[in-house]
Amino acid sequence: MPSPLYMEYYDLSGIIIENAVEQLNKPFVCSCGRSCGNTLSTVDLIMRHCALVVCLVLGISLKDGWSLPLKSVMVTFPGDIIKNMTDTDLAQTYLKRFGYLDRVHRSGFQSMVSTSKALKRMQRQMGLEETGDLDKSTLEAMKRPRCGVPDVANYQTFEGDLKWDHRDVTYRIINYSPDMESSLIDDSFARAFKVWSDVTPLTFTRLFDGTADIMISFGKANHGDPYPFDGKDGLLAHAYPPGEGLQGDAHFDDDEHWTLGKGPAVKTRYGNADGAICHFPFTFEGKTYTTCTTDGRTDNLPWCATTADYSKDKTFGFCPSELLYTFGGNADGAECVFPFVFLDKEYDSCTTEGRSDGYRWCATTDNFDRDIKYGFCPSRDTAVTGGNSEGEPCQFPFVFLGKAYDSCTSEGRGDGKLWCSTTDNYDEDKKWGFCPDQGYSLFLVAAHEFGHALGLDHSNIREALMYPMYAYVEDFSLNKDDIEGIQYLYDPDETDPTDEPEPTKPVDPTKDACKLDKFDSITVTEGELHFFKDGLYWKMSSRSDGVLKGPFSISKRWPALPPVIDSAFEDPLTKKLYFFSGNRFWVYTGQSVLGPRSIEKLGLPNSIQKVEGALQRGKGKVLLFSGENFWRLDVKAQKIDNGYPRYTDIVFGGVPNDAHDVFQHKGHIYFCRDRFYWRMNSRRQVDRVGYVKYDLLKCSDSSGSRY
Repeated sequence: MPSPLYMEYYDLSGIIIENAVEQLNKPFVCSCGRSCGNTLSTVDLIMRHCALVVCLVLGISLKDGWSLPLKSVMVTFPGDIIKNMTDTDLAQTYLKRFGYLDRVHRSGFQSMVSTSKALKRMQRQMGLEETGDLDKSTLEAMKRPRCGVPDVANYQTFEGDLKWDHRDVTYRIINYSPDMESSLIDDSFARAFKVWSDVTPLTFTRLFDGTADIMISFGKANHGDPYPFDGKDGLLAHAYPPGEGLQGDAHFDDDEHWTLGKGPAVKTRYGNADGAICHFPFTFEGKTYTTCTTDGRTDNLPWCATTADYSKDKTFGFCPSELLYTFGGNADGAECVFPFVFLDKEYDSCTTEGRSDGYRWCATTDNFDRDIKYGFCPSRDTAVTGGNSEGEPCQFPFVFLGKAYDSCTSEGRGDGKLWCSTTDNYDEDKKWGFCPDQGYSLFLVAAHEFGHALGLDHSNIREALMYPMYAYVEDFSLNKDDIEGIQYLYDPDETDPTDEPEPTKPVDPTKDACKLDKFDSITVTEGELHFFKDGLYWKMSSRSDGVLKGPFSISKRWPALPPVIDSAFEDPLTKKLYFFSGNRFWVYTGQSVLGPRSIEKLGLPNSIQKVEGALQRGKGKVLLFSGENFWRLDVKAQKIDNGYPRYTDIVFGGVPNDAHDVFQHKGHIYFCRDRFYWRMNSRRQVDRVGYVKYDLLKCSDSSGSRY
């Protein structure tokens, strides 16, 4: 999430809440859209001639990249952070930025000699031929996307072996990029940390407020530290070595296109695909689509198929759009309202007006000045990056220098990057951005940056994760060089997989919770986590050192209850225990019992076959889940509140609709399906998906396989 909206006279502190828009599962109205030179500046001939004379006298060869570039038409694009440089300027800037060349200005032949030595050091670091010349391969290396941290040699650590003095390292995600769903970003970062915890004794714990060891954020250009980003490509991210304050933090350039490394990872919402990722390409009515489309709909909502052929499988979902939801801000994920009024001006689309960070936002009512309600606009899969129209889709055809273009072009640029106009006439409007591409794997870049945050510097081993240049790897694994470096700082993982397990006493499989594939229900009552199955229950204290106890007999503890319990909750005001089985419920007060009674007595419809989960919502309110819906029960009044039922995936986005156990434990909400759970934080974001058996029951691997 970007930072709150800043503008004169306003102070809007927003919080992250999952969107709460109405469910969209509208059937399609079938009908049939379209989808989506190299120039170099001149060099001062007189200075070039003098430099060449000096080089020839000293015997220094300056060929290839240093030769006079061709003259061509060049356009200055508004908002383009990357400057059009000569190759010489690029080399000087690169060598200074990454530690190969002193920043102290030298003149004449001293400058030429120091530059040649710096080039050799850089070539040695990158594994290139050490010529000391700015040759083609060296220039290409300088133009590759990379980490912003300066370079050293293989597996070295930062000077002084900076490292954390504790093994449970904390991290906090400050904000999100609009390029990816927050759940995908969370997962990318969690997997990146796991890369390092797998080979060390380190553990990583996520915090949701306060100051963590590693503070993670997305930003653009000048983003709050002394090292600004440079727009699309070039510098992807940077991180600081362990320490106080800014030390340990990791920053990601949000002018990049963040993906899973293979193009936009478009996670759908609503529809009938249960949040599946778009399948590109897909076929609809005989036409092939490589991006989301609005074809077949009358409401202009972008959608995609989640299999290769919609006409055959009929599975689809809606793509990110401000017409569906916003993120961040203070509007609880409500969709944009167009047009809206801001500072007495009317807007028909998302805007960056009033902001200095370039993030697109909208009002979620028709008048921001009156209501001060807003959210940030998610990026569509066809959205441009960088430029001055971040997040807007390409407009085809568009006019540039009097010529019409039906696709992205590199005309007018000296770097060969593909761009497009976001209006139909660039010449008039000067609105543009870089076209979507495969993007950069957030997981791989994050794993590299977290290596810095743990104390590692760059490696000169090309196959190492800590090599400074970005390269996408499908099946990633740590290189030996990376492992040696991190274990030099933190030692190897203390658990040796070759150790023989200690012998344990045999147990009756029917009474061993770790042998069960699935429980009838999991609930929290009387301050303990309860696991119910076929007339038995186990319990575990909610403390971090809780030990599983049981099994115990349900009939001995609560004689009136049936063997199968579907859900339960405790009223914190009266200490009454509510148990549900099928379409009936029981209420225990100590040893006294009321029931069985029909759930219709609580205002639930008779069509409900069973209640599958219960969440406390303040004193006297409980959410009851069944199927894809939930109801809010007023416990004291024994009736359902107005406005219910609601769809679970609207309020609790990212969890399965068919969860059979829903409960709250240690400040998190859990949704369970089969042997898995989805954990949601207080901001209604899924921050972990795991195994009930291993994470909640704390079973050992010897009790069964992870499947």
